Amino acid sequence: MKCYNHHDRDAFAVCKACGKALCLECAEEYKNAYICRGSEECQHVADVDYIHYFKENSECAFKFYKYMLILLGAFLLGYMAVKSFFGFLLPFCPFGISLESILVFILAILLIKKGIDSKLK
Repeated sequence: MKCYNHHDRDAFAVCKACGKALCLECAEEYKNAYICRGSEECQHVADVDYIHYFKENSECAFKFYKYMLILLGAFLLGYMAVKSFFGFLLPFCPFGISLESILVFILAILLIKKGIDSKLK
């Protein structure tokens, strides 16, 4: 493939914005991609692509964070249910409730609430 501007030179890269084949002289590295050197239009398109890329990745990371908080809280609630069911509570606790059980229950509820209430800004 030959350069769009210099038909006698081999292309080094393809512009991410406009798709033109570019030689070393015509290509410019811009935000981890190659674009036409000095072209403001190609820079703008590359900027928009760059913003969309990070926005999509941020949304995926946010969803992962949100669901992991909910799952961790649910796991802790399940742990407390199994622990209470099999009677592994500390024998010296009044009314069969340990401080550990109360703290883990509160932590589980707070994690689930944080996961449900979290919003992407």
